[in-house]
Amino acid sequence: MDVRPQLTVVVPAFNESRRLANSVPRLKWALEDERLCADSIEFIVVDDGSTDGTAIRAEELLAEKFPLLRVLRIHDNAGKGAAIRVGTAAATAPVVIYMDADMAADPNQIPKLAHAIGPADIAIGSRAHSESVVVSSTVQRKVMGRTFNAMVGALTNMPFRDTQCGFKALRTPLARLLFHFARVDRFAFDVDLLTTARRLGMNITEVGIHWREVDGSTVRSLVEPISMAKDVLGVARRRRWPHVPALEVVPASGERRRSRSRIWEELYSCLGPNFPILAPSEDATLVLLPLCEPLEVHDIATHIRHLPTRLRTTERSVSFSEMTELSPFEWLPFWDGGLAVAARTDLRTDVLATPVGKWPSAAGASERSNGHRRPRPHTNGKVSSTYAGATRQRGGYGVEQSA
Repeated sequence: MDVRPQLTVVVPAFNESRRLANSVPRLKWALEDERLCADSIEFIVVDDGSTDGTAIRAEELLAEKFPLLRVLRIHDNAGKGAAIRVGTAAATAPVVIYMDADMAADPNQIPKLAHAIGPADIAIGSRAHSESVVVSSTVQRKVMGRTFNAMVGALTNMPFRDTQCGFKALRTPLARLLFHFARVDRFAFDVDLLTTARRLGMNITEVGIHWREVDGSTVRSLVEPISMAKDVLGVARRRRWPHVPALEVVPASGERRRSRSRIWEELYSCLGPNFPILAPSEDATLVLLPLCEPLEVHDIATHIRHLPTRLRTTERSVSFSEMTELSPFEWLPFWDGGLAVAARTDLRTDVLATPVGKWPSAAGASERSNGHRRPRPHTNGKVSSTYAGATRQRGGYGVEQSA
């Protein structure tokens, strides 16, 4: 029986074999407290070029408790942002959460963060939130965090006081779109994502969390802040973005008229795990396919042509400026998942955001919104993704998967 997960949790890991042994029990306690349902969570660990057996250790520690566990391996260390991009590209649930391997953010709060998706497109855990509980004894880390966020605010005009907390939830199709545009692969990648999200009119909410400092941080106190500052400056000055691959879909000549909802149902049945973003117009539907390589786009076009409704597909690309015209994006509940639909179209329907999965109520959880509701993988490494016996090239990273 094919089980469709309700939530994907992505954990980037670089030489985390020892810390995983200490942090995984916190996940197991959340399961025992029935705050998490392992059968509905797709757990993806991305081993970012580790040399200490992180991937093997992750399988040993998590396989028994998480039946939907997947472990991906990047051949060479590419950076935290790159690792999360790989996990997001592989996600099959409508919402993706990423969190650090040290589990500094309490795993019991995964339902709380997931529940915030619905009213918001992105929910970010914030240690600076008034209702957060933070346990940290390192003055240097506090000073670094406050200084960095002050710099981010000055350069990007973002209102968030904690962009770097490694505990965030995003709608999967929008997460793929953001990672498609992202060009920062290391510790400042969050700034790149959030800046782009605001440009595209996505609704971002900050959520109070429980967080405790864990020894063994991979942030080098002298080198990384300088690198992060350069990356933030690059994000603030950025003027060029890659195009997004897309398919323009129209009924074939002579095809009897089908309702838009019927065409969408057929597209969803064909592309559900890819969670495309749709931009409908009067005569056509534009299917946006971020993080897809040309061969994948061609294969998807072939599948669409074999749907019951005869559809013609034309491959094209969409620029960032065109994306800003299509944004913001609304969420249509659809079967066991949903579709992200460009709002600036001739769409005429009531769009209702629904809670994701069977999570406990987040009543009493305090959230702060930015009030902003306006309108590729790249490395020198080679990528292969192995799944269900098939191997294909993906996105420029050397990736292997074991189940």
